[in-house]
Amino acid sequence: MPNSTKEIKVAATPQQVWSFLVDVDQWAPLIPGYIEHEKINDQQFTWKFRADLGMIQKNIVMQVDITEQAERSKVAFTLEGLNENLEGNGSFQVEDATGATSLIGYLDITGKGMMGSVMNSMMKTYVPETVSALTEAIDWKLTSK
Repeated sequence: MPNSTKEIKVAATPQQVWSFLVDVDQWAPLIPGYIEHEKINDQQFTWKFRADLGMIQKNIVMQVDITEQAERSKVAFTLEGLNENLEGNGSFQVEDATGATSLIGYLDITGKGMMGSVMNSMMKTYVPETVSALTEAIDWKLTSK
């Protein structure tokens, strides 16, 4: 199960970070390889992106279900592959830190079925790179305004 966590300090208030995270239209386009997303409702959207898995590049479509929104502290979601046999979950946690806000991004994606072990080995570097890039892009977007 390829997973990774990335923690960074953001030069924004916890409220500013929270306001950004509760609107998926703001952070969904920041995933590396982003193609598009479609908001189905406030708790669900589809996410289409191009994943660079080393020798293989794939367009992946995931259904994202928001499972938790703890006011000013956490947004959690599950992932289900719509065109690939993948599943997973992720979250963003917001913590007040001295002079900054701590943003912790987490992502876990697992390949299933006959090709699951092959997909999982290819995603061992992809998942950490993706959660790192997405978390850093959120920081950049928040602090470049």
